[in-house]
Amino acid sequence: MQFTRRGLLARAVGLTGAAVISALLAACRGKKAQQAVGATSTVTATTPIVPPSTAVAVAASPTQPPVRGIAVDKLRFAWWTDVGNLTPFQVSATGPGGAVLMTFVYDTLTWKDDRGIIPLLGSSWEVSPDGTQYTFHLVDIAVWHDGTPLTVDDVAFSYSYFAVHPYVWMSSDVVKSATAGTQGAINFTLVRPAANFLEEIAGIIPIIPKHVWENVSDPTKYTGTDASVGSGPYVMSEHDATAGAYRLTAFDQYWKGQPVAKELQQITTTPQAQLEIVEKGDADLSLGTDASVVDLIFRYPDLKVEMTAPLSVVRLAVNTLQPPLDQRDLRQAIMYALNRAQIAETMTMAPGIITGVGIVPPDTPWFNSAIMEYPYDPDKAKTLLGGKTYAINLLAAPTDRHTDLMKPMLAAVGITLNVQQVDTATRLQHLSDGTFQLALTSHIGIGGDPDYLRRWYAGEEANAFAKGSIFKNAQYAQLAEQQAATLDPTRRRAIVFQMQTILAEELPTLVLYHRRFYWVYDGRVFKPLETWGGLMNGIPFPNNKLTLIGS
Repeated sequence: MQFTRRGLLARAVGLTGAAVISALLAACRGKKAQQAVGATSTVTATTPIVPPSTAVAVAASPTQPPVRGIAVDKLRFAWWTDVGNLTPFQVSATGPGGAVLMTFVYDTLTWKDDRGIIPLLGSSWEVSPDGTQYTFHLVDIAVWHDGTPLTVDDVAFSYSYFAVHPYVWMSSDVVKSATAGTQGAINFTLVRPAANFLEEIAGIIPIIPKHVWENVSDPTKYTGTDASVGSGPYVMSEHDATAGAYRLTAFDQYWKGQPVAKELQQITTTPQAQLEIVEKGDADLSLGTDASVVDLIFRYPDLKVEMTAPLSVVRLAVNTLQPPLDQRDLRQAIMYALNRAQIAETMTMAPGIITGVGIVPPDTPWFNSAIMEYPYDPDKAKTLLGGKTYAINLLAAPTDRHTDLMKPMLAAVGITLNVQQVDTATRLQHLSDGTFQLALTSHIGIGGDPDYLRRWYAGEEANAFAKGSIFKNAQYAQLAEQQAATLDPTRRRAIVFQMQTILAEELPTLVLYHRRFYWVYDGRVFKPLETWGGLMNGIPFPNNKLTLIGS
């Protein structure tokens, strides 16, 4: 939802401070929820779809004019860290900054706009009744940044190469084979039906040039000048790893149209300076994680705020295999002991979003509103503890303030929280290795296809901040595999609902709250796009590359 200074002033008559924020968030909650569930027999470039259970031909022609951005010489994005080299094998998986920046350089077979999955390099496709065979028809005008035509051989090669050298952000293991056919067709055979194939495989796996990579035996070490050759709207021109700075230039031969910004820059600054850099005019788009950013609009008329759906989660990863947190009663007691609404409102400066302890955020079509919830109830927590006391270690970032709120709440019911503040790299390593009791983490990736509920606990999650999910439950694992292979959206939704019921009762992770992102941007140079379900696999970023492509 977009807020402008004039609009806020109109809404805020008679309101001040928190009341203004509450009114704004109420307005956002009134927005129609994104519709991600429901098969369709005809799909165009502006129609949301899910993998159907019968063969469907997909048309590439849009029914509405394409999204147009603002023509500018330079557009600058701010991020908090360097994201590695922009190749599918060297980009960082520490958060989504690198994966999103990659999308400007590389194209995929499908993509998403504000309404759903749309064709990209795959102009149309068909799927077999059992969901294991896909045939894509490649656009015939795409070229690589070095001028070489992009062909079906490149697509087939890409998936074969990723089978040996995986893309760091998303696995393509479900693809058994990809072979080049005739007349621009690429035939895919899957190892099983995959409900997330169109959105999270075809829509995330970048197509790479065969002539660059076919003779590269170790792509994690390749540093040739052609390592970042893609077919996307922007060319990788410069990377300063020390400064965490990137410069991308418009690709004039981009098959979908001329990019409207001549140059993109991604610059690195500290999380604390994310808003200050836009305020000073040194960046055009930056991320805020609390509602106080709305104040900037009143001081700077050219700035606007794009408030996203709550597609980010703040949670406690739990090592359920290690005593004492292998006890469900203890995990439930912790949830009852925490005043999660107070924690969320303190940290986000907005009403807390604390429903959805089954991980899936509210206001999304996969959300089960009937699952068990945990209102603040210290007496209930004490009852569950049965007079026992516990000391639990928690990993957290050095600057984290959640722990200051959590410690006295837990102490009040007999739980001592020993906070171990460690740097990001150390915390992520402990999450990956499973060498922790509790770990505080926050991340995206919960807005799109719900297969993340399987990936987390199957050890297949790529996002480093979403690791550390440890849960051994045979019924849950069986349901997770069933939903992954269920193409009928109604049946799949019922299975995903069952998974949330188990998660809410067993609590292998303790969801503190879901949060919105508040993107501050200069409205004179940037036009945001709220992508259906979030970019790629649920990333609530407004810089969808479609906003930067002209007609």
